[in-house]
Amino acid sequence: MKILQISTYYLPNFGGIEQVAYDFSRILKKQEHEVKVICFNNTEKTVRDYYDGIEITRVGYKKKIASQAISVNYYFILKKLIKEFCPDIIHIHLPNPLIATYLLMIKPKCKITLHWHSDIVKQKRLKQLYAPFEKALLRRADKILATSKIYAEMSDTINKFLDKVFVVPNIVETEFLDNLTQDEEKHINEIKKTYLGKKIVFSIGVHREYKGLKYLIEAAKYLTDEYEIVIAGSGPLSDNLKQQAANLNLKNVHFIGRISDAEKKLYLWASDIYAFPSITKNEAFGIALAEALYCGLPAVTFTIEGSGVNFVNQDGVTGIEVHDLDAKKYAQALMSVSKEKYGKNARKWVEKNFTEKAIFETVKVFFMD
Repeated sequence: MKILQISTYYLPNFGGIEQVAYDFSRILKKQEHEVKVICFNNTEKTVRDYYDGIEITRVGYKKKIASQAISVNYYFILKKLIKEFCPDIIHIHLPNPLIATYLLMIKPKCKITLHWHSDIVKQKRLKQLYAPFEKALLRRADKILATSKIYAEMSDTINKFLDKVFVVPNIVETEFLDNLTQDEEKHINEIKKTYLGKKIVFSIGVHREYKGLKYLIEAAKYLTDEYEIVIAGSGPLSDNLKQQAANLNLKNVHFIGRISDAEKKLYLWASDIYAFPSITKNEAFGIALAEALYCGLPAVTFTIEGSGVNFVNQDGVTGIEVHDLDAKKYAQALMSVSKEKYGKNARKWVEKNFTEKAIFETVKVFFMD
């Protein structure tokens, strides 16, 4: 079949949705479907290029409103692409309110499947304006893909369409994480030496409010001297988080900025614990969390009602779930987990549920007629 994926952005522009869209393109290509992708570019220029053998149309834009890239030209480019490509299925990754609305306006005759990464949580005004279009798209959709059963059932949006819902978890690329070279092992040992052989608590992600990093930083003041917190990534709250750590005079919190996938791999294997302190349903799954579990890192998460995070990290099996936003309890949990107790369970859980091999057939069934 011909399948057109609509993603917010696409690799090499990195992000959770972008990675999932790439994973699906790769799997669908292996299943001998013809796949094309349309997304936003990270500049004002519209280009057509190829990434790993997949044709990508990247539409330029000039500004964002409530995190939504704005481009009137996208409508005409999408309409033309649908007419020329004649897809059997359009698979759109959501939330992406403006482009979802454009898709409704175009009224394609093919099947439409929705990849429901998250409800719109924080942008209340946007959610209110978009609601009629969202409902129309849900009614129009042939199938809806949710990344966990918990999220589908607890979402006040897609739980009204459970008869259309398939659960397909996100994928951990295990091949990349495995097979350490001698050079990588050398760098891993260097990272451990940098932190004087202490237990490394690692966290990576965009520094936004819903990531809950302020709770992790507050938790640092309750940790004993044998723990060092290493925070990778950047974002709108980076300066605030650094100031918080400075105000608390914390010597055990280290900000290392944005790192490459190759560097992330090294830190995952060098670390002892993975901190994933997200606090709202904006965090619907947690690919980075699943990657850490695969590397044998026990994880500490907060309870997030209706989020798949608490499916990915199994309380008492792969790590510990803290049931309220209490930094002291979070610190206690960090000091209670260990690779020895949870590491093997964590890896086995990911192998069974979140690898390409585990979900290959489920993806195949989802895209069947």
